[in-house]
Amino acid sequence: MSDEDPVLGLLDDLLRLAGSSSARTIEVEADDFAVSVTRRTGDVPAERTAAAPAEASTDHAERTQRVHATTVGIFSGAREWKAGDEVARGAVLGAIQSLGHMAEITAPADGSISEVLVAPGAPVEYGQPLFAIVLR
Repeated sequence: MSDEDPVLGLLDDLLRLAGSSSARTIEVEADDFAVSVTRRTGDVPAERTAAAPAEASTDHAERTQRVHATTVGIFSGAREWKAGDEVARGAVLGAIQSLGHMAEITAPADGSISEVLVAPGAPVEYGQPLFAIVLR
């Protein structure tokens, strides 16, 4: 990473990682910012290469909200969720078991699940993204 600007250094590292990985999306979240790099399918004209990712990520960020773990523990889903499932604000998506206590995870808004980021029975960390919801 760059000593002069840690954010630019992080972006450089993220782009280098994305170029050498077969992953379609790589996301990094920190205390005060989040960066997401998504590989597009198909060819993008050279003059649009620099502007297109910023436009796409802004549009994506306005419509999608992530649901994060509220504690450390073992995640269990309320049911088997998959992309496209509709959810209503306050609907129970699952729970995290920690020291015998179950912390419910609820949908923050009406929408549909676009990504399930954790499998039932998996250990989770505080703040870890569990679901991505496309808002209505």
